[in-house]
Amino acid sequence: MPYEKPERLVSIWEHNPQEGIEQFSVSPANFLTWVQEPELFDQVAAWQSQNLTLTGVNEPEQLNCKRVSKGFFQVFGLIPAIGRSFLSEEEQPGHDQVVLLSYSLWQRRFGGDPQVVAQSLTLDGKSYRVVGVLPAGFRSPDEFGAVEGSSLLIPLTFNGSQEEMRGLHYLLVVARLRRTSTLRETEANLDGIAHRLEQEFPDSHRGWRVRVIPLKQDLVSNYRPALLVLLGAVGFVLLIACANVANLLLAQGAAQHREMAIRAALGAGRVRLLGQLLTQNLLLALSAGVLGTLLALWGTDLLLALAPTDVPRLYEAGVSSRLLAFALLISLSTILIFGLGPALQISKPDLNESLKETGRALAGSLSRNRFRSLLVIAEVALSLVLLVGAGLLVRSFRAIQAIDPGYRAENLLAMNIEPPPSKYGEPQQRASFFKQVLERVQVLPGVGSAAVVTNLPLRGSRGGSFGIQGRPQTRDLDAEFRAISPDYFKTMKIPLLGRQFTSGDERTSLPVAIINKTLQQRFFSSENPLGKRIKFGTADSGMMPWLTIVGVVGDVRHEGLTTEPHAEAFVPYLQPTTVDVAFLPRELVVRTAIDPASLIPTLRREVWAVDKDQPISKVRTFKQLLSDSLSAQRFNMLLLSVFGLVGLFLAAAGVYGVLSYSVAQRIHEIGIRMALGAERRAVLKLIVGEGMVLALIGVGIGLIGALVLTRLMSGLLFGITATDRMTYVGVSLLLAGVALLACYIPARRATKVDPLVALRYE
Repeated sequence: MPYEKPERLVSIWEHNPQEGIEQFSVSPANFLTWVQEPELFDQVAAWQSQNLTLTGVNEPEQLNCKRVSKGFFQVFGLIPAIGRSFLSEEEQPGHDQVVLLSYSLWQRRFGGDPQVVAQSLTLDGKSYRVVGVLPAGFRSPDEFGAVEGSSLLIPLTFNGSQEEMRGLHYLLVVARLRRTSTLRETEANLDGIAHRLEQEFPDSHRGWRVRVIPLKQDLVSNYRPALLVLLGAVGFVLLIACANVANLLLAQGAAQHREMAIRAALGAGRVRLLGQLLTQNLLLALSAGVLGTLLALWGTDLLLALAPTDVPRLYEAGVSSRLLAFALLISLSTILIFGLGPALQISKPDLNESLKETGRALAGSLSRNRFRSLLVIAEVALSLVLLVGAGLLVRSFRAIQAIDPGYRAENLLAMNIEPPPSKYGEPQQRASFFKQVLERVQVLPGVGSAAVVTNLPLRGSRGGSFGIQGRPQTRDLDAEFRAISPDYFKTMKIPLLGRQFTSGDERTSLPVAIINKTLQQRFFSSENPLGKRIKFGTADSGMMPWLTIVGVVGDVRHEGLTTEPHAEAFVPYLQPTTVDVAFLPRELVVRTAIDPASLIPTLRREVWAVDKDQPISKVRTFKQLLSDSLSAQRFNMLLLSVFGLVGLFLAAAGVYGVLSYSVAQRIHEIGIRMALGAERRAVLKLIVGEGMVLALIGVGIGLIGALVLTRLMSGLLFGITATDRMTYVGVSLLLAGVALLACYIPARRATKVDPLVALRYE
């Protein structure tokens, strides 16, 4: 990790086993308690992400901002490229309107002008003074998968008292352990503090505990299995290539056997002969290395373009000098190790036998043929394991693609429009803004319908507890909530039972809600939900009104295609039934009758006609959303498929090479057989049979290996098991078919041998 002494860095999370919460962000009150315990850490830092709107500098832009505590710079060893970090007095409420720019924002919006320090920026309608610029490439741990880190840093301040913040959890925390402390000791000390707070504040701290995880493990644990599988696939391809190298060098050596014997008879020593052979091998390795480097330079850019964007530090991947040195070492080691054996055999010829006319038969001795056969079997077995892994990922990917997301993605466009709280602090102000935007957008040529919603499908959600009128409150009464405009279900083409929201569902009308099928099946399975009443929060909460259920809609997968739909409730955005801004609309969705991309400039103009300072971000089609949600699975499938196909090609080349060499060595034998009356079909059957025996033995061994090794990739599969019968049968047949073709070509060539020519040649 690109931080000072990263092995001492740990992530700190809170969890509550009693509530079934495995990992959660940290309470500000708890963080402030830890800061006051100097013996816990060397340094500890907390931060909170939020979006701020930059205006007054060209077009309005929504920027990702981090509010960071004073330990942030010390924990990560962060020194500004220009300017300074935050002062102690700037971490107090009312004095926090200072900002550090990211290096990329400084270059992109301010042309790298060093005079930007001490200038003022307008963020969410407030003036902030620039005090510095972050170093190039810096990213906090939660941004390791991002192409670009946060654009701004602002001091983290706490306006409320600790008592008011005890029930809140929104901070990410990283600490640097003391040299004398272990991970488990630190976790035990934090748990002791949690126990103490639970006794003092049972209402807000009941059941909450602390979990300490090494930062590196926390960042890469989700990606490690897939990367190890891909690394294993690379190793398998290398082993197949090594087997081919050994096989081909053995064949080449057999062809050079008499040459080496003649050289030895003329006085060449073994060291001289060995040097000649190894020099030939090294030239092969260097040629392959140059070609491989060119392929790597081209292929890396292609693979990165297809790769998911959330893999930690993937943006740093590239062909470096260190990587080239490693590849060169591998190439040379491969050719030396797997070429040394054949070279040692060839460099010590038996002069008496090698110089006889029967020397060619000696070259095809039983021991060498057996060794070459073992190499072919190994190639086929390794190739089958790779192909089974690739086949499992392909079938898993197809299973995911077949899932119905709950809406129709064709000709559907989305853009993020998040009015800043400083300008639209009241729910009715935000509702009025979106009402004007929708009125302008819905009449545009090429627009079929338009709507606004809190969160888009496949982009997460926000939820909480709810109450059902006439029922006791239980822990399982939990659902996600979304505020939508009346045409949302029509725009998304989500099936609806009951009535949809109308323009009459406004602030003064009866509060209503529409629930999804999962909520209906979980909580109203034995009764008609229409007319029933629910409310946000608990049933005895007096803050929120009762909502009458007026419809049921189909399920939509909001957490991802592979995650089952959650219970959901939708409310009209013109009825402010919640005071939490997180539930208010922030996404505009438009269904078009033409290419959605062609309407993007027009849609931007209509939004800016309502508010010229309103930023618009994350403009994408729903097909892009679906594609992006599958990027990790697609990338794993693509890479393993490439490795599998390379392995298949190498295995076929190995079978073909061995049989071609065998045919060349047995021309005399084949000529005799045909002279004695053997039919071409018999010769074809003989040669193909020998090759297919090797291939089928390799398939059998490969199936056993695949059954063992593919269990390691179970976590990467969806909809199938690691022992999927169709995959194993299909791959076995494919490999057997390719092997049959590789056997048939040299076998057919053998049937065309003219007996007279063959006998005269020998």
